Amino acid sequence: MRLVTPAGSDLWLAYGMNVHAGGSVAALEAAIAGTVVPLRDRLGLEGTMGLAVRLDADAVLELREDEDRRRLLRDLLAGLDLFAFTGNAFVAGDFHDVRGVKAAVYRPTWADEARVLYTIAFAEVLADLAPAGASLSLSTAPGSFRPFDEAADFDARAARNLVRVGERLARLLDETGVRVVLGLEPEPLCTIETTAQAVAFFEGPLARARHEASRSTPAGGGHLGLCYDVCHQAVEFEDPVESLARLARHGVGIAKVQASCALELRDASDPRGREVLARFDEPRWLHQTTTRRADGTVVRAADLPEALRGPRSDEFARPGEPLRVHFHVPVHRSEAIAPLATTRADLDRALRVVAAGRTTAHVEVETYTFDALPPELRAGDLVESLARELEWTRDLLVAAGCTLAEESP
Repeated sequence: MRLVTPAGSDLWLAYGMNVHAGGSVAALEAAIAGTVVPLRDRLGLEGTMGLAVRLDADAVLELREDEDRRRLLRDLLAGLDLFAFTGNAFVAGDFHDVRGVKAAVYRPTWADEARVLYTIAFAEVLADLAPAGASLSLSTAPGSFRPFDEAADFDARAARNLVRVGERLARLLDETGVRVVLGLEPEPLCTIETTAQAVAFFEGPLARARHEASRSTPAGGGHLGLCYDVCHQAVEFEDPVESLARLARHGVGIAKVQASCALELRDASDPRGREVLARFDEPRWLHQTTTRRADGTVVRAADLPEALRGPRSDEFARPGEPLRVHFHVPVHRSEAIAPLATTRADLDRALRVVAAGRTTAHVEVETYTFDALPPELRAGDLVESLARELEWTRDLLVAAGCTLAEESP
């Protein structure tokens, strides 16, 4: 759906389609028929409906190379008045592999040519699907995963590859009139996980790579920014208002905000709370877990089992200290399963900044964990659950000063 901020700028809102299994073109089309169209009816939307699409590496290569297949998808979107304003280019492979994705989600890293090729292909496809003059966004992995123990020159190599993508996005704008901004998505225990690390990367390795590239060609710097995932930064115990202000002061643009909430156990020593947390230990995705000491130090575990029963579990069980878990839970819920809470208060504050219209034009509600949620956290079927999340987000944005603009742009 499309809203208008008090500043008069458009603000697009959609749910992240990485909640659906499969990253193929056929899977996308099935999700449109089986979820997007019923969701539109459930919400009573009129006019253009925004999409936050997910395509894997095979799908974007298929679409880029097959003009007829791309035309069929473009015609489908146009016929249903759907606007794919953003895409998830974080995961190049199978995001819902029941055998477990875990740390494989970060491969290929930004030092790998495969990551460059996937990202460029996705951007080219997304631009071709969009109406003339559109502004689009893509989210991507934040470099690599720290336990991979990358070489000392990793940041420099990743920065050079990102600049190459930025250069291609600049040319794409010249060729098509469609602007695509790539957003690195900080995530716990990745090479970029905090706001401070993001600023340091943009002002250090990325600035140096841009300078080097600009000696021979424009470096496309305006096409690179951040995807700010509120859940991820809540797990880092960051204040979202301060983080967004810091990024703005340092000139780091926000390609999109992912509206999401983490799990929180306010007393890490609570045996009942730890018992309930164990219900969220599932084999598919990493659920990085953190606790914060009284002096503000954040202690991190790569996955929930490490914090609950690993050799270091006593570090995550101190009385009065909170635990936060990277497990995306429905954004309309301020409480999970007692005594667990969510970090929705952080999302509330972040969205009020976004509503002012000076941060980003794209908001993606990202609760991809629907199938892994305990049944009592689901609001009925997927369509109903997504509707509740989008309604809550829309209503908060409207209460913060935005207005609905359901007519086509």
